[in-house]
Amino acid sequence: MVNENRLSDDRFPMLMDKKTVAEYLGVSKSSIDVFLLNENLSAAAFEPSKLKRNFFIKTKVNKWLEEL
Repeated sequence: MVNENRLSDDRFPMLMDKKTVAEYLGVSKSSIDVFLLNENLSAAAFEPSKLKRNFFIKTKVNKWLEEL
């Protein structure tokens, strides 16, 4: 599911948009959509009220990964 050859954590910011979290996990942006719908990745995401975009908190993404 998640690419084991992804870049190290310290190369990524604490707050990531969908493109960045896809790079972080080593998957496509469409996979992120699937994870949001089916794999409970939404627990690591939030959507600021004025923006129609999800952002992801790296520590919560890591916690989500541990729970898979």
